[in-house]
Amino acid sequence: MNTFAPAAIHAAAHTAHTAELTAEAAAWRLVRDAAIPTAPALPALRNRLGEALVSAGIRLMRPAHSGVHRPA
Repeated sequence: MNTFAPAAIHAAAHTAHTAELTAEAAAWRLVRDAAIPTAPALPALRNRLGEALVSAGIRLMRPAHSGVHRPA
């Protein structure tokens, strides 16, 4: 019958937990790196954001019911 000393059990548990944390950290790094756009995509993203802001500003400047008002 094999019996393990508490120190050996603790060391094995610590090693397993460290391996789990290392794998989780690597997965998070992969997700983070995939989410960050690459440098060539940044100008296109900036242009699309600018166009969306201009479009929203134009819509906000229009009257709420344009063309519906009748002269009095």
